[in-house]
Amino acid sequence: MNAETVSHRFSMSKSTLAIFLLIILEGYVVLSSELLAIRLSIPFVGSGTDTVSVIIAAVLMPLAFGYYAGGHFKPGTYFDLFSGSHRYITVREKLIRNMIFALLFLLLAISYSFLHWLLISAFSMGFTHRVLVTAFYSALFIAPPVYLLGQTIPLACNFFSKDKLSKITGRILFFSTLGSFLGAVFSTIVLMATIGVNYTAALNFIILAILITMLSKPEAYMRTILVWTLALAGVVFNSNTALKTHAIIENNQYNTIAVRQYRDQRHLVINNNGSSMYSKDGRKYPYIEFIERIAINPIAAENLEPKDVLVLGAGAFTLGADDEYNHYDFVDIDENLKDIAEKHILKRPIGENKTFHPMPARAFLNETEKQYDLIVLDAYSGAITIPEHMITVEFFRTVKAKLKPDGKVIANMAVSPSFLTSISQRVDNTMRAVFPHMSRHVIHEEYTLWDDDEANLGNVMYIYRHQDDEDRSTIYTDVKNSSFIDRPRHRP
Repeated sequence: MNAETVSHRFSMSKSTLAIFLLIILEGYVVLSSELLAIRLSIPFVGSGTDTVSVIIAAVLMPLAFGYYAGGHFKPGTYFDLFSGSHRYITVREKLIRNMIFALLFLLLAISYSFLHWLLISAFSMGFTHRVLVTAFYSALFIAPPVYLLGQTIPLACNFFSKDKLSKITGRILFFSTLGSFLGAVFSTIVLMATIGVNYTAALNFIILAILITMLSKPEAYMRTILVWTLALAGVVFNSNTALKTHAIIENNQYNTIAVRQYRDQRHLVINNNGSSMYSKDGRKYPYIEFIERIAINPIAAENLEPKDVLVLGAGAFTLGADDEYNHYDFVDIDENLKDIAEKHILKRPIGENKTFHPMPARAFLNETEKQYDLIVLDAYSGAITIPEHMITVEFFRTVKAKLKPDGKVIANMAVSPSFLTSISQRVDNTMRAVFPHMSRHVIHEEYTLWDDDEANLGNVMYIYRHQDDEDRSTIYTDVKNSSFIDRPRHRP
């Protein structure tokens, strides 16, 4: 074998490696962008199955059409948007153009600041139906880049010999799936947890810029410079500094967390929902003060034995923040909440009588053998972000099993005080199926029995108002859960 043959094979090997790298990174960007779109939209439209399914559909169908369109592309003369005239487009040029346009769409689709402006503008103009707003966003900004990137695999097949294509198809699908796997797992478990959602999105811009540079010829350096300018602008647009303009201090795989100061009050806002408030003189949200007044303060005041208190939904640890008498276990999935609360809200460490368990609520309940005198359910802070898995009869049964013989449960629900919505009725049905004879207290200064506005929600601390169309039978279960349909269809 002569030197020329060795050099040719080495060059072919490098080209093949570059193509497989292209396929891996394309698969990563598509799946990562899908998850980023789902995660970034949660503060605005919620995390229900309905909105998530819309975004998934906006990825799968355009991806399928992209495969089809890419397989039918033939090099030839086409109208060129860049020059405004017709010119000959090769497979390489088609790939480059697809990625440039995909980059332009994704710069908007997965950037928090733009998404905040888009969806808040839609809501303010009266477009408040969560699913329709999600569909609008997905159709305009998610479907187009996925369609363009979906053409990558069939277009890349043109670089392989027709004789070897059948043998190499398995490898192509393997590397494409590998890229999708990395986009689904690495971007969420590793990147969103370490560098944040915003920089995970920025990485996708960098990846596309790298692919465009890899495919471009040296003489197209001006276009390469423009692409990198766009990608780096996306990094700046998604930087922590940019997020601070929205008062956001944390943007991880679970929550977008902001801290806002109103006069002497410090507010913790999680996914655009007010989660906790603490003032300089120790005041808190009225429902927290209500719980402390009826359940926490009397324990020490009446010289009772210290109680074991479980709080599901930590927020900023304001419940019992000044109580050093009882023992608390706080459970929340976001491990960053403790540091944020201590640094920005409480301005001091939580007490030694308080333990934080950063894990899912149902996982904690299934693992712990401890029983409690008081269990506080405070994970339902927003009307559109009610966790579906925490309003089922199975969940409430698990909670009940962790009570001591004389234990108490207090749940804070952000629902219609007058049972004017399906979810307010069915949550009540579900809870009473497990906890009979519950009382129900409305913590809402402006609420009246004559208020017929379905969007007027309040803190309801779980008492009867007769209605001819009451639903007394439907409950949510793990296998039949329509909460995503029953929740308010319009953003309050």
